[in-house]
Amino acid sequence: MSRRLLGAVLLVAAGVVAVVGTFLPLYQEGNDQAGGSLTVTATSWDFVFSNLPAGMDLGPVQSPQYGVPIVVAAVLLAVAVALAFLPEHQRLAARYLAVGGTGLLTGAVWATGASVASAVGNASRQPDDSYTVEVGAGIVLLVAAVLVAVVGVVLLHARRPEPRPGGAVVYRVDGSDDDTDTPPFGIPVVDVAQLPDSEFDRRAEGS
Repeated sequence: MSRRLLGAVLLVAAGVVAVVGTFLPLYQEGNDQAGGSLTVTATSWDFVFSNLPAGMDLGPVQSPQYGVPIVVAAVLLAVAVALAFLPEHQRLAARYLAVGGTGLLTGAVWATGASVASAVGNASRQPDDSYTVEVGAGIVLLVAAVLVAVVGVVLLHARRPEPRPGGAVVYRVDGSDDDTDTPPFGIPVVDVAQLPDSEFDRRAEGS
């Protein structure tokens, strides 16, 4: 499996996991009152109250809608995967969309995690132990989706290593002002100037 294909698979998986995580509980807080346990379950879409006192029915209450940017990010990742298999000169849009979708997903999960951390912090500041907060599986899946998306983007941007040429590599520099000739293998040949004839040589030639 190539890096690009593996990155595309991871991006699709990240988008699916993120969307599923929006429907799972982010956290659940409860307070024991009069022998009953009043609990509030928060997802990326709404708050659900359970074990309410008799005659009280609040039903689901709309949350800040953290799921909207998460779903939009998942759609961007899916489009980026579809564009990643276009010809080489058209894949730049896929890379930009993958980065944008991952950034949007990271920001949305960061905001969602901040709300979960705030709820956990409020529980720790309560004077009694009757008020508790449990972190749900939704935030765990959202964080996992961000990590998978980051790895997918890195693999999607990875380029294939260029094949190494076989045989000897010949380097040639044109337009050099050097008077020495350079053979194909890069070893310069230096012309040695001929020494003038000595007096002994001239006498030997004249005899």
